[in-house]
Amino acid sequence: MISIFDSNRFNQNLFFPRSDNSATPDNADDIFIKVEENCKVHVRVYRNFKTRFSILFFHGNGEIISDYNEISNYFLALGCEFIVCDFRGYGRSQGVPTLRSTLLDASTIYRYLKENNALNTKTCVMGRSLGSASAIELCARFPDITCGVIESGYADPIPLVQRRGLNITEVSKEENALFNNSEKIRLAKCPLLIMHGELDSLISSEEAKLNYKNASSENKKLDILKGVGHNDMMMAKDNAYFNSLSAFFAQVIS
Repeated sequence: MISIFDSNRFNQNLFFPRSDNSATPDNADDIFIKVEENCKVHVRVYRNFKTRFSILFFHGNGEIISDYNEISNYFLALGCEFIVCDFRGYGRSQGVPTLRSTLLDASTIYRYLKENNALNTKTCVMGRSLGSASAIELCARFPDITCGVIESGYADPIPLVQRRGLNITEVSKEENALFNNSEKIRLAKCPLLIMHGELDSLISSEEAKLNYKNASSENKKLDILKGVGHNDMMMAKDNAYFNSLSAFFAQVIS
């Protein structure tokens, strides 16, 4: 029996890909990484010649790389090189996205960038919303990752499916191991910052609290930003979003 996570009904309701033909910014380089035969995904490196570390960033469901062309400057100001990844079918990437492929592709992307010296020796993996699954996958799988940031991430995959309008009450052992962020995060030993909007009505802040509770890292922080929801985290009062990131990196990136 096919897993609901591999079904067209689930993945077509989960992903909202859109194409992109915009110009590459002057301060950026595009990389196309082969993740499967006849399938390459797009990764954009926003350069910073004063970089202390890399942020490998997996964006949210309704986003594409070029949405971060302007936002990238705020991340670069943190002292990092900012590297943003698209899912299959998004932006300039080939293929059709599935939740399973995003996890597999994350590891392929990370290995490729490491092997081609495209990552700083100190690397933070960051995932926003649906991209949180890719970030947790990497933090759990690769002990050389310096730290991780989970923004507006889900915990339990059952509500994730139910929010797609599909009926599910339990998952198999294999599905739980692969798709349950709140279980997989137990395997991540690197320092973790878990950020969430207090008013998030799409993914409850209770899911962030569960991820935080289950995280086995000895250095972990939960930051529930007041007055913001799922898609306006960066608009939190008093620059709370970037202040939180800056304080975390000051602690974990020497």
